[in-house]
Amino acid sequence: MGFIENNLTSNEKIVYKGYLHWFTFVKGIALIVIIWAALMALCYYNVPETWIYAVVTLLAIVAAFIYVSLVRTNTEYFITNKRLIVKKGIIQRNTTELRLAKCEGVMVEQSMLGRLFNYGTIKITTGEVINTYRFIANPIRFRTMINENLDRLTTDTDDMK
Repeated sequence: MGFIENNLTSNEKIVYKGYLHWFTFVKGIALIVIIWAALMALCYYNVPETWIYAVVTLLAIVAAFIYVSLVRTNTEYFITNKRLIVKKGIIQRNTTELRLAKCEGVMVEQSMLGRLFNYGTIKITTGEVINTYRFIANPIRFRTMINENLDRLTTDTDDMK
């Protein structure tokens, strides 16, 4: 069992698990490609000692790829029937919990690329506070799951009255 499963309250169950979209890292990847292309151009024109820079850059790229993969793998969004739980961290663990009963609104923002690649920003309002979660994979499904569980939560409390 994982961290989340061990920390659920009584009668609480996970209904959806969200992830960071891989598009989070496109800017970094583009920068690496530009640097690598510049180094390859220098190597092509036989600029002295360029191969050392190319090897160092390649090692940095590999290290960055490993780091990015670990961050993406270790950032999870859980929707339970009672809460939204965000877990982040490779060595340290940071968790944020939002009770669905406090949720007032759920918004999805998607750019053209977001719609094309199916990622977006989720904004959840609770009172005057807006909780923002960027680069969520499949944000429409994420919003739908929050709203479905929020509806269940409100009908359950209405039935108790």
